[in-house]
Amino acid sequence: MFETVTYAFLQSDLMGKLIVIGLLITSVYVWCLMICKAFDMYEINKSCRQFRKAFDKGRTSPLAISQDVENYSGPLPELCRVALAELQMILHLSPADQLILTRHRILTRKLTDDEIEKIRSSMNRAVSVQIQYLEDKLTVLGSIVALSPMAGLFGTVWGVMATFIGIAKAGRPELMAIAPGISGALLTTVAGLLVAMPSLIGNNLIIAQMQDIISNMDTFVEEFISSLRLEETKIPELQSATTAPAGSSSSQGEN
Repeated sequence: MFETVTYAFLQSDLMGKLIVIGLLITSVYVWCLMICKAFDMYEINKSCRQFRKAFDKGRTSPLAISQDVENYSGPLPELCRVALAELQMILHLSPADQLILTRHRILTRKLTDDEIEKIRSSMNRAVSVQIQYLEDKLTVLGSIVALSPMAGLFGTVWGVMATFIGIAKAGRPELMAIAPGISGALLTTVAGLLVAMPSLIGNNLIIAQMQDIISNMDTFVEEFISSLRLEETKIPELQSATTAPAGSSSSQGEN
């Protein structure tokens, strides 16, 4: 098999050889790109699972993760950081208020619907930034998938055309003269398909992983916003302290 490919390559003209060499270089680049993107997607998915596990422990309050969010990396912690930063700007938190938010996991006041939507908009913008990062180099990969067969077909058409030109100049068709040129021409199509097929499979797998990450981000935004609407605004210690005098005064009135 290797001898056949070598023979076909040596029988190709300059254009055919350049196309095959270009496709070989493209194949090496594509494999490096797919391996790097696959590793990135694996690490991002892993970070999402780790953060969701920590976030779900405090599902009753999205503020429960506020102290530990800096210990995580990935798109979900970034969304959480953006939301908490926007929340701090809306509430104009002082150091004491910040302590209440992180230690007691409650808000200093109830958020309005407009403020909730503002936090949602900030998180959605952060989602768009993360999607741009995830889609980095995927356009190149998709272009290679589409162009590789076209480059191979161009090489085949070029080789066949050159072969028929040689026949026309010779004045008579001879199989021994046609076969080497045709084999060299067909080699470019084979090379193009060998580049395109793994690229297509890898591109689809990467896109599938990316869609899972995007779905996780969208779900996280909705869960964070829904939980934020249910946040309490009173410290339990202070609430019990305010109810205690009322109870004692009522008992004194009865006496």
